[in-house]
Amino acid sequence: MANIINKTSKIKLQTNSNVKDYGNHPFFVNKAKKSKAFLDEHGFPKELLEKKKVSF
Repeated sequence: MANIINKTSKIKLQTNSNVKDYGNHPFFVNKAKKSKAFLDEHGFPKELLEKKKVSF
């Protein structure tokens, strides 16, 4: 377990490296498929695209 201190807000966090990976769990896979299908059909809201312009 590692302690992380955020210097700007003085918050201590504890992390655990023994967390199980749920990336391929059927619940999350199905949820991602449904989300992608919705975005493909309806598109991403333009209001949110305008708010978050990231340049690399």
